[in-house]
Amino acid sequence: MKGERITNIPGLNYLWKVDNLYLAGQPSDESWDKIKEAGVTKVINIRGEDELDFSKQVEILASHNIEYLHIPVMKDGALDENACLKINQLIEKDKPQMIHCGSANRVAGWLMTYLTLEKKIDFEDAVEIAENNGLSNPGFIDQAQKICKANQQ
Repeated sequence: MKGERITNIPGLNYLWKVDNLYLAGQPSDESWDKIKEAGVTKVINIRGEDELDFSKQVEILASHNIEYLHIPVMKDGALDENACLKINQLIEKDKPQMIHCGSANRVAGWLMTYLTLEKKIDFEDAVEIAENNGLSNPGFIDQAQKICKANQQ
């Protein structure tokens, strides 16, 4: 499984696509029309609640008939296991969806848990995919591995 960098959506500097998932930094107001055209049906914002006022984003997505969920993925400075597992369960396997944070770094941290636990990809392969699709904080690797080890069956 590989990802591809997408550069043709205005106002969105950090965007990759892996499988049916668009992994993104914070989209600007001008990004949403093209995101809708890409077929995205659900947006999961994993940023902290106090990072920005997301009311305009919520309003735009509602006007585009795109489902919006806000699930902060960080707790006490680390990936939150419960949030990661909840997001994993919300991903619909056959519909384009976007998961975003500020720069796609936290998204890539979460992605390792999704690929390992849900897609059954070897953790080291999941790390490589995440590194090629937005991961810039190597600390997320250990955090994601801990979540995966605790939840693998």
